[in-house]
Amino acid sequence: MAANMKIGLLTTSFPRFEGDCSGAFVLALARSWAAHGHEVRVLAPEPRRRLHEPRWPGIEVRWVPYARPRGLQHTFYGSGAPEKVRTHPSTWLGAASFTAALTVAARRVLDDCDALVSHWCLPSGWVASANANGRPHLSICHATDVRWLSRLPGGRTVARQIARGATSMWFLTDDLRNRFFAIAELEPGAKTTHIGPMPIEPPPSMAGHRKRWRSELGIEGFTLLFLGRLVPVKGADRLIRAVARVPRDISIRIAGDGPERRRLETLARRLGVDAHFEGWVHTERKEMLLRSCDALVVPSRPNDGVPTVIFEAIARGLPVIATRLDGVSQHLAEEALVAPDDLNALSRAIQTLASFS
Repeated sequence: MAANMKIGLLTTSFPRFEGDCSGAFVLALARSWAAHGHEVRVLAPEPRRRLHEPRWPGIEVRWVPYARPRGLQHTFYGSGAPEKVRTHPSTWLGAASFTAALTVAARRVLDDCDALVSHWCLPSGWVASANANGRPHLSICHATDVRWLSRLPGGRTVARQIARGATSMWFLTDDLRNRFFAIAELEPGAKTTHIGPMPIEPPPSMAGHRKRWRSELGIEGFTLLFLGRLVPVKGADRLIRAVARVPRDISIRIAGDGPERRRLETLARRLGVDAHFEGWVHTERKEMLLRSCDALVVPSRPNDGVPTVIFEAIARGLPVIATRLDGVSQHLAEEALVAPDDLNALSRAIQTLASFS
């Protein structure tokens, strides 16, 4: 990448405040570019409520309004657009209006940018490709993008338009790349592609030590960590049910929030599982949990992508148990992987890990 570039970043999720998990890995990308002397201008959906706007050196955030009154802007953030669209079809209206608003904003705000990066093919990649006009454009494509393109009327045409306007594309796995180009009816070699997980920021230095952090958090005994949105695809209910089958005392710290929280709290009480619900955790508390718990469990269902929290745990030396999904298996040992929705296998993996503590 050339020196002192101005990069336009189009995305459907970006942190609304310091410590917000929404689009945290997109912020990690933007910070890495800014650290190398580039200017980054971000276009992201305007949140429903006004919050204290974050300030990051070298990064300018332009919130894109897409509905009025502002309270109607509920398609993004929280449990995430894919989950909201799945459970509340009316949010499709917000997705359509944001696409139109993002198109206008891209033409007006990103005209002087040297290069474009789009996060999520739909709609960011499609809008960026339409506005690239010969500029370098990196399009980041996720599993949900591929799933929607496969079902969308005219998905082949849209996929071709995205590929045509992108100079390169980033996929989490080889399988996602192959599926995207199959939908577009193009050869994968027709476009420069990059394969790999979303980036994470290096673990920050922290004062103190594990014993002190566990004391501050009230953690005693063998404790598992779940970190993510509380939506069905993340499988937190699988973790609670699996722990209920383990014949020893095990606690769970569930960090995150979403529409499933009340149901999960009820499930944990009914099964007698010691589960502490943290809600959204900001930078310092999240870091303390990653360094204080005994293992991270990522019990995703098959439609999930490649959760970045896996790599955050690996970077801190925290053991991981995860569902065997494409893109995850290549990063974890076989004994750390379990089949999707196999409660017995998940229970055995937890019990085996706990026996070594």
